[in-house]
Amino acid sequence: MPWPFDTTPDASGASTIMSTMERQMRDFAWEITPLGPVADWPSSLKHAVRTVLDLRMPAYLAWGDDYTAIFNDAYMPLLGAKLDGALGADTRVTWAEAWPTFGPLWDQVRQGATFGHDDFPLTLNRNGYPEQCYFRLSYSPIYDDQGRIGGVLATVVETSRAVMSERCQIYQLELADTLRRETAFGPMLKATIRLTSEYFTGANVAYVELDEAKRIFTVKEAWKDGVETGAAQGTLPLDMLAPSQLEQLRSGATICIDDVSTDPECASVAGPCLMLGIHSVIVIPLKDGNRLHGAGFLYRDHPYRWTDDERTLAEDLARRTWEALRRIRAEEALREETRMLELLNRAGSVLASTLDIDTLLQAITDAATELTGAEFGSFFYNGQDANGDAYLLYTLSGAPREAFTHLGHPRPTAIFAPTFNGGAPIRSDDITKDPRYGGMGPHHGMPKGHLPVRSYLAASVSSRSGEVLGGLFFGHSQPKMFDERTEELIAGFVAQAAVAIDNARLYEMAQRAAREREGLLASERAARAEAERHSKMKDEFLAMLAHELRNPLAPITSAAQLLNMPTVDEKLRLKAGSIIARQVRHMTELVDDLLDVSRVTRGLVKLENETLELSAVLRAAVEQARPHIEAREHVLSVEAPPQEVVVVGDRTRLVQVLVNLLNNAAKYTPPRGRIVLRLEAGLESARMTVIDNGAGMDAKLLPHVFDLFTQAERTPDRSQGGLGIGLALVKTIVQMHGGQVEAHSDGPNLGASVSVLLPLAGLDAASPQAPARLQSRRRNAAPCVLTIVDDNADAAQSLAVLLREQGHTVNVFEDGVRTLASNDIGSTQAFILDIGLPDMTGYELARRLRREHREATFIALTGYGQARDRDLSKQAGFDHHLVKPVELRALADILAQLDCTPRREAGVGGVARGELTLLP
Repeated sequence: MPWPFDTTPDASGASTIMSTMERQMRDFAWEITPLGPVADWPSSLKHAVRTVLDLRMPAYLAWGDDYTAIFNDAYMPLLGAKLDGALGADTRVTWAEAWPTFGPLWDQVRQGATFGHDDFPLTLNRNGYPEQCYFRLSYSPIYDDQGRIGGVLATVVETSRAVMSERCQIYQLELADTLRRETAFGPMLKATIRLTSEYFTGANVAYVELDEAKRIFTVKEAWKDGVETGAAQGTLPLDMLAPSQLEQLRSGATICIDDVSTDPECASVAGPCLMLGIHSVIVIPLKDGNRLHGAGFLYRDHPYRWTDDERTLAEDLARRTWEALRRIRAEEALREETRMLELLNRAGSVLASTLDIDTLLQAITDAATELTGAEFGSFFYNGQDANGDAYLLYTLSGAPREAFTHLGHPRPTAIFAPTFNGGAPIRSDDITKDPRYGGMGPHHGMPKGHLPVRSYLAASVSSRSGEVLGGLFFGHSQPKMFDERTEELIAGFVAQAAVAIDNARLYEMAQRAAREREGLLASERAARAEAERHSKMKDEFLAMLAHELRNPLAPITSAAQLLNMPTVDEKLRLKAGSIIARQVRHMTELVDDLLDVSRVTRGLVKLENETLELSAVLRAAVEQARPHIEAREHVLSVEAPPQEVVVVGDRTRLVQVLVNLLNNAAKYTPPRGRIVLRLEAGLESARMTVIDNGAGMDAKLLPHVFDLFTQAERTPDRSQGGLGIGLALVKTIVQMHGGQVEAHSDGPNLGASVSVLLPLAGLDAASPQAPARLQSRRRNAAPCVLTIVDDNADAAQSLAVLLREQGHTVNVFEDGVRTLASNDIGSTQAFILDIGLPDMTGYELARRLRREHREATFIALTGYGQARDRDLSKQAGFDHHLVKPVELRALADILAQLDCTPRREAGVGGVARGELTLLP
């Protein structure tokens, strides 16, 4: 029997050629180990040991709770310097550095599991330094004589060389692909350093550039395990390298140190290196010609023996990458030169092709900012309006307009004045340290909230006649961003810009005349289109009226013929009479509606105003509309607040308004629908809303739903009936009460809501003579002469009614041309202008009116309320900007502040509004 079954040296079963480990095991003092003498070993252990010895692949047996180690000859090389003392030792002690990794796996094996893995990673310290190793291994349980798991059998084959070779090949392919793909210096540098850090696991990889004057290395990229370490843009002292090492790099030789603390070459610099976490390092010089440009650093935070393969690979990869980076830098320099030439050419083309002055100013600013490489640029332009008055515009590039609005315009300081006086370009590497800057109060430097300007460049723009058109200003948050070449480029550019501005001015004069002609034509076309629309509406109404009148005539005729028949009995006679009476009543209602809307629209109806509690109005309207609602089996809900809501108005007419709305809702809602009548009270007005879940309205119909004779698309059967005058009547009556109407629908078959807004009654509500006057007025305003210009006639007229009730004299116009041509606006003290007029913008109208009404107040009333819209209003000369729907209290407050006492027209000798004034 072989050992360990027979422990005698001359046993018959002993192998004639014993392996090294079998011989050592025979001679080993097992009695001092937890296993005890070999003779006492259980049969299962002996079989396991024999199996390990007979295996030709590396095998390792750990027996018992102490994991006592037994291994074969093939396993010996894997131990390295740990071989001595490993036999019979505790595995947890022998492989202490790797036990946290494979120990948990062995715990599972001792519970009966098995484990196998190809290229399993382990960090081992078997030769005095950490190594990243890979193994193809298998862990299996070994059972003892009682059927319990007595140990773990491991078969282990090292695959480190194969894995590293494969990783190296993959890395080189990825690097080659990166060098081929990336065309910019920064992205290529970042990508190659990242890839290198992923390959050299656990090592720091950095690219540094040498600054001989400051004797520092500037860290441009620093990565570890594929992640940036955050050390980029930091610095390393040149003294971290010994003078001999620095000369070695300058000569093009690589520095490779396994342990900085023990290397004699590093004796004088070991302290700084160790403080930086550099314990083992490879430094590869990167030269540009004969000059040392920088270096590639590969270092670890512990001693490490760099292999020749690792050093050779690092040198090869660093130099391949450096050559690619040098080539890219040369290409980038060439591309930058080409870009500048193309930019100059493109800028010239833009300036030559753009004649609109606003577009041109922005194009000049954008092109000049890009040309100089500035982060932000501005162009302050001295313009003149059609009347010859001066004003200052400015355009921005790279910064929002909010960055300048609170700072005001540049002042005639030592740094700004030369630019506005037509002087030579001004350039400063760091404006915060320039002695010409900051000498004037109140800021004595950069105001709070100013853009972070360090580098500064400014150039004057002058026309061919010598007139200073303005100044271009550029800034950058970093110092020394503009050089002499930048100054030369901008000097040539401003000459082109001045010619382009002169041409644009001439073009604008011609366009202004053309726009005036076009405005007159547009006004004529708009009037013609409006007349055609009204004519079409009239034709449709007449056709509809004929249809509605014929409808009752047919049953009346039939009933009359029935009465003339000699055989008609009493029952048929009564039925025929009922038909005639019902149809005559229907015709009477049609005629009454027509007469009513005619009287109301012509102003022949006088309101009998009184103080009304609206809940009572709602009850009266519901009572009148109930038959129509119940006839179609609708569910009506009435919602009202617990407190009284009081207005001043005509009870009969307001009930008529709500009855019309409720009947419409009942008519256009399918049977068994839902209708809601809601009353709400706001701060200044009451809102009555009728909501249904019926036919709804198309979006195209909503803007015209309150126009006379307007209805949705009619079906041939005319099942809904009606003349399209109900909502027009509602609107007119509500406007007579100083209120307004609104309609909303999400679309066909999605229901609709119609709201009536009425001003709440104030303290003087008991006075029947002033029902529609705004009661929320907080101060008495002197009567003013006002002019309203709005193409929405309803909005203009309803606002005019309210303002007249406040005692003001109001002129109303629907377009700019008629306004300018009117002789009635001469004494106007405040203009209220819509921006979106049909023939010209409100901005243009304000500029023209300002020439003749310099002391008037201009109020923009528009649906546009963004910050840029308010800026445009201010630049156009508006004093106030209100957003529709207007808050009447806000408008009343503005008018109350005006001095509306009569005064003489301002002379022509005053200073033009908006003229540039430089403050001290």
